[in-house]
Amino acid sequence: MPFQIVVHAQDRILEVVYPPQVTAEDLSEYLAEVKKAMASFDGEWSALVDQSQLRVMPADVVSAMASLNAYAQLHGMNRSARVVIDPPSGLQAWRMTKRAMLTIPTRTFETRGEALGWLKNPDAD
Repeated sequence: MPFQIVVHAQDRILEVVYPPQVTAEDLSEYLAEVKKAMASFDGEWSALVDQSQLRVMPADVVSAMASLNAYAQLHGMNRSARVVIDPPSGLQAWRMTKRAMLTIPTRTFETRGEALGWLKNPDAD
């Protein structure tokens, strides 16, 4: 599976790194695996999603990710940070967040370190 999923149990962060391209098979496998990872948390957790390799997200992927984000919020996700490489990618991440109708704090960042810092220190807003 080209998606990388890492559970940072101590920090209660689910980290996902998107591949440069996503096939239907990759997406199907990812959705199943990431839901298992979400279930490993008992209570609230945060998401760190690195989308910097995936420059353009196909419409079917945007739709699937919006649904997944709505599911995640219902299953304990209380903050979401996305790493994007440029303004168009940031706009795409924002649209997906809006489509998912998330009510939790969400932000985009240019680096993983900035995103991780925000997730680990929620009072720094």
